[in-house]
Amino acid sequence: MPHISSNPLSICKVMSLLSLCLGMALFQSAAYAQKNEDTPVPVEVAKAKAIATHSSFEYPGTVQAWATTQLASEVDGRVEELLFTEGQYVQKGTPLVKLRIDPLIIQRDLAKAEKNLVEARLEELNSGTRPETIEAAQSAVEQSKAKVRLADNELKRIKKLYKDGVLSLDEFDKADAQAQSVRAALEEKQSILNELVIGPRLEKMKQEEANLKAAEARIRMIQDNINRATIFAPFNGYIVKKETEVGQWLEQGDPALAMIRSNPLKVEIHVPQFQFNLIDIGSKAKVMLESYENHTGAQTFNGTVIEKIRSGDPVSRTFPVRIKITKTESQLAPGMLVRVELKIGKKKGKVLFVPKDAIVRTPRETSVWVTREEKDKSMKADKVVVQTGRLEKNMIAVEFEGRQIQSGDWVVVKGNERLKPNSKVNIIKKIH
Repeated sequence: MPHISSNPLSICKVMSLLSLCLGMALFQSAAYAQKNEDTPVPVEVAKAKAIATHSSFEYPGTVQAWATTQLASEVDGRVEELLFTEGQYVQKGTPLVKLRIDPLIIQRDLAKAEKNLVEARLEELNSGTRPETIEAAQSAVEQSKAKVRLADNELKRIKKLYKDGVLSLDEFDKADAQAQSVRAALEEKQSILNELVIGPRLEKMKQEEANLKAAEARIRMIQDNINRATIFAPFNGYIVKKETEVGQWLEQGDPALAMIRSNPLKVEIHVPQFQFNLIDIGSKAKVMLESYENHTGAQTFNGTVIEKIRSGDPVSRTFPVRIKITKTESQLAPGMLVRVELKIGKKKGKVLFVPKDAIVRTPRETSVWVTREEKDKSMKADKVVVQTGRLEKNMIAVEFEGRQIQSGDWVVVKGNERLKPNSKVNIIKKIH
């Protein structure tokens, strides 16, 4: 075991040496700290701004379809083919349901044949009577005239014999009736000849023209039924319900499917009565859908107030307000729960906003570092304790005592985590 001297003089020398070493260490530490305090901290800054804002309120809302329709059969028929599945997105004009059209095609072919027949009759009337037909009629008239002359001569002969008492009254009456019959036949054939020479009557031509129009109308009606035997999508949207099957008989008006229009969409909120009249048609709204994918927060969509329903719930005293959303990016669907932020009423006085990155939070306080120019033209950062308010894009409202921050002041947005009171700063970037 080493021997330690108990000489008081030796102990004093050791103590003095230790004190000297400790003093030199403290001096070097103080010098190093002083050097670090004098070294400016590199920072990036942005301006504080005074912004006039509205009162902002948030409401729960429900997404609604812009239009919901139930597509029904327009004609009677059996379902032959279904061209969709539930949940499918379809474009306007896409065929969805086809009915059996064979009976309609047969009816159309029959109507076309009837039209051809009417056209043939009308063409014959328009062409007039053929010469050979007129010649035949003239021949028939000449033959009838000859028969009349013969009957008249025979009647004269019998009349003389009757007067002479040779023939009876009965024979005279028979000869007279025969002569009258021959003259009537001549008149009939002469009338036919006259009609053939003059041509078809105008009334007959008009009648056939009317028959032709009726035949054409029947064809168009049958063709329209053939076209309506296929149900088409009336707009871009989603099929939400199938209400028929292949082979089922549908009568006119029976439902076949239901679909909704996907874009735009509506969101309905219910507003308390004291805020209802403060909302204007055309006011802008922010619609937020909570997203749990990668914890990215809420998805935001821009909307516009389009409807205010002036019929409220007598229990809750709230009134429906509807908001139109045009750009949904296929993320919203009817029935979804969303949050809606509305700015209502007149603009308030200006409120000071700073960039969100300027906020420094600790368990004890929330603060903002503001850069000030010193007399020697160097820049120093002052800490201002603040209370934060609502967000406006990438800006956040702040409140504080006095006039420690003013609109236009440069606040530190990057490098503020290294700052201490009275720290000097070197502004390496100004974000405008």
